[in-house]
Amino acid sequence: MQIVFLNRLDRTDAGRESQGQVFIGESQGVWTAGWRLMAAAGSAPAEEIWYEGVSWEELLAAFRRGVAVKMKDGYRPLIDGMLETPLWQRQPSLQLLLQCYAELQPEKPEVMDALKQWRRAKAAEERRMAYLIATNRELHMLAVYLPRTPEELAQIPGFGKLKTQRYGADLIAILKDVPRAHAFPLDWVAQAVDERAFAEWMFRQKEQQYSRALTALHEKRALLAAIREGKSMAELEQALQLERRKLIERIEKLDEEGYDVLSVVEQELSDVTPEEWKQVSEAMAELGDRYLKPLLQRVYGTGDGTPQDVERKYEKLRMMRIRFRHSRQIASSHAV
Repeated sequence: MQIVFLNRLDRTDAGRESQGQVFIGESQGVWTAGWRLMAAAGSAPAEEIWYEGVSWEELLAAFRRGVAVKMKDGYRPLIDGMLETPLWQRQPSLQLLLQCYAELQPEKPEVMDALKQWRRAKAAEERRMAYLIATNRELHMLAVYLPRTPEELAQIPGFGKLKTQRYGADLIAILKDVPRAHAFPLDWVAQAVDERAFAEWMFRQKEQQYSRALTALHEKRALLAAIREGKSMAELEQALQLERRKLIERIEKLDEEGYDVLSVVEQELSDVTPEEWKQVSEAMAELGDRYLKPLLQRVYGTGDGTPQDVERKYEKLRMMRIRFRHSRQIASSHAV
């Protein structure tokens, strides 16, 4: 294997020093990335292989995830820049410090249960995904900081003017009687988080970020392989353990990236009549295909229907949008 990148990382812990190397190598088109913990003279270094394969995207995600883990454990590189930004050297924003401090605090089960119950009810009322109402991180910060006025709520990351106006009264009512020992404004948090704890937290965020990126690349490769095999939507849902909505989102993204997904699109639209396709394509030509709600109203009317019926119509429109864009591209190429 030919080494194409090598960097040393050092750590000092309680007076003890340790040293390791991260590396990227290549042999006959196969990439390898990993870590070597340097041992005493005469001993072989302990080696971890983080990635071995032909995908540069996967290699990079696996390499960065591994580096983030080592830096979370206290190692620092001789040459910086492997994680895009020197996280432990820059001045952290108050928003990041607020998130870090909150996540280092123990969870308050009773408060979190009340907040999650509110979120479930609000998501059902607004027919939106729960995380669009508030993420778990945002709820945890509410449980830690316990804002009692709209002005205090606005200091919590994620709660801007619109969100505070929409949900502030509900949240303040839930939190107002919970005892708290700290004051607002939250500037004191900057002194409450020490440098080492913040660095470890930041590297943990990076580790999670690159883990998600690596998982997404694996899922993308599996989805492309399944589409090439001619699997239906039902088979894709079962094989990839993805709910239908997310699966369609992934198929749309693949199409935008230039991958051929028409086989599964045509299977899914096999029951669309020529008349329905004519109505949809004419509506897309007239109204544009970016926003689906006007198309839904134009083609299928404004009848209420069940949430499941409406969701199915949106899914069908998203698939027909892929077909419409391809047919338009073909027409444009023929015109040229």
